[in-house]
Amino acid sequence: MTVETTPAQEIAEALFRPRSIVLIGASDDPTKIGGRILAHLTDGGYPGEVHVVSRTGRPVQGRPSVTSVAELPTGIDLAVVATPAAHVPSTVAALGRHGVRVAVVVSSGFGETGTPQGRSLEAELRAACRETGIRVVGPNCQGVANLGARMVASFSSTFSRSTGLTDGSVAVLSQSGAMGAVLAQLAQPFVDGVRYWAATGNETDLTVADLLRGVVADPDVRTVQIYLEHLGNTAVLAEAAAEAARAGKTVLALKAGRTASGSRAAGSHTGALAQEDAVVDAFLARHGIVRARDPREMSELVRLFARPRPVGEGRVALVTNSGGLGVLLADEAEAHGLQLARFSERTLAQLRAGLPAFAAVQNPVDITAQLLTRPELVRNALAALEQDPGTDVVVVALGILGEYYDLDQILADVVDFQRRTTKLVMVCWVAGQRGMVERFAAHGVPAFDDTTACIRALAGLVRHERWTPPPAAEPVPAVQPPGAGRQSEHQGKQILTGWGLPVVRSLLAADPEEAVARAREIGYPVVLKLSAPSVAHKTELGLVEVGIADDDALRAAARRMLAAPVVGEIDGLLVEPMIAAVVEAAVGVLHDPAAGPVIMVGAGGVHAELLKDVRLLVPPIDETAARAAIESLALFPLLDGYRGRPPGDVDALVRLVVDLAAVPAVRAGQVTELDLNPVLVLPRGQGVVAVDVALTLRDESASRTTSL
Repeated sequence: MTVETTPAQEIAEALFRPRSIVLIGASDDPTKIGGRILAHLTDGGYPGEVHVVSRTGRPVQGRPSVTSVAELPTGIDLAVVATPAAHVPSTVAALGRHGVRVAVVVSSGFGETGTPQGRSLEAELRAACRETGIRVVGPNCQGVANLGARMVASFSSTFSRSTGLTDGSVAVLSQSGAMGAVLAQLAQPFVDGVRYWAATGNETDLTVADLLRGVVADPDVRTVQIYLEHLGNTAVLAEAAAEAARAGKTVLALKAGRTASGSRAAGSHTGALAQEDAVVDAFLARHGIVRARDPREMSELVRLFARPRPVGEGRVALVTNSGGLGVLLADEAEAHGLQLARFSERTLAQLRAGLPAFAAVQNPVDITAQLLTRPELVRNALAALEQDPGTDVVVVALGILGEYYDLDQILADVVDFQRRTTKLVMVCWVAGQRGMVERFAAHGVPAFDDTTACIRALAGLVRHERWTPPPAAEPVPAVQPPGAGRQSEHQGKQILTGWGLPVVRSLLAADPEEAVARAREIGYPVVLKLSAPSVAHKTELGLVEVGIADDDALRAAARRMLAAPVVGEIDGLLVEPMIAAVVEAAVGVLHDPAAGPVIMVGAGGVHAELLKDVRLLVPPIDETAARAAIESLALFPLLDGYRGRPPGDVDALVRLVVDLAAVPAVRAGQVTELDLNPVLVLPRGQGVVAVDVALTLRDESASRTTSL
């Protein structure tokens, strides 16, 4: 029986498990880049064939060499190119014609320079890939490694003999070689090792997302750390994340360029494009990719995710030798949305029996300073918590434990508890004997030296366990564009009504008398607006008046609005009913060049921009995701009946978000921007209604847009 492989797996095989490698531009000097790569292959004990191409054809570091690609045998899997940039495109083309499957280009001097010459060379390299079918990692990258296969095709110092990097269940994929080295080194003391490592550089061809699809197929890999300076092919990244989730693996991401300054710096580094950070957050969260804000947080997260245990409802028990430390951890837990466990009466009785009479047995459990002479107190407390039905996670937080304590016994008791329980066990070791965090980690117990780091990492794990995969995306239909450019409010409301979305009844009038007739049809009081494509912020311009109660007031308002200086043509006057709402919300769409359509929901009204109480969602969106976003808003207590207020129709707001995301024109990327603000949330069971619409449409076909 033959097993079919995917293109991603074929690339991964050639890149990470090559049977043969050729190094172009090797050096006899192991301190140079070309020399260091060859030395790493030799020192690592790579078992496959290694070929060398050099200018002289003389032996390089004891290995024979040839002077051209044409002299190489056929069937080589991987090439590493370390020649000057000007020679790279022709070299890669020659390798592709020779049948080499993948090339890693470590040479610099391409698009990252920002010069016309560098961009031209990168375009030539891209053309060589298209013409010959060879796949390329780089240029301007530090190479790849698979420690499980003893293959280090990289010049990164993280693979020097002194670093102690070993094979394990973690993979590191990074656009930046230096950051890849940082992530690997920070993780190594706390995990079982790093198997795959790759730095993708400028990503002319293959991206982090492409390599991610290959490494998650390895059954021994549990966690992948990725470093990104921009989201490239989001469709590939989304599919790679889905493959990881189906295989029970976790992807952790460190995304740089969160600020304008960071985006500019990233652009000068690898040619990355600036992206709205809130969109990046929404995309990663939707696809179950856990985001770290800095390398330290990444190392904290990987300690938990590399040794996964289910956390159930995430109820936390704290065991400490310091009441103050317990209070700090309890504060952190609440701040991060974690729930402290409520112990059963049996658990409380066991704690009282096993701890000093003056110990605090309610959560947090304070075993007291008697730990100095009674090391068994940790064991006693853990034994009491072992069968507690309301505890999912046990955090052992110990402070200022040094030479006077039986550290070996405490370590052994925690490790033994961790081995026999199904609960997640963590250690927070604060300002005590150095090296204990690493000792706990070496025995498989996630350990931290900081209260905030400990609880923050746990909260990330709990949130991820509650994540649900997005529904399968249906094919984007080909739809006829309804128009192009900015629409007037009248046009926008007609379009949204055609999409089946809840829009306020809105009657168009050409003059004051027709407006009066429309108002009588609707019934006073009414709202009057001027509708024109060029008018965006009508309230600031005095082109909206609410609560108009009679004909005379309406005529006066209509004459004033029609006399206002407005650029371009106007549709006329919109007459609409006054509607009492529980809450004013806002719902909208923005189009990100990489992520495609993004749905926004948040607080609405005239203060929406000031409050910035919004959540972004990347389609496809189901009711579970929409409801979770709405319930996380600061606005939500008002929707839920705060202090006796009538509760709003949350179900209808959820349906609006889901239905908007499913609109074919939205999915096809034809909506550049849509702002429904306010959306009036009526009392429960009465629905929602959009009363103001700002819509801008793209002028291109659905087939040319990006969609997830």
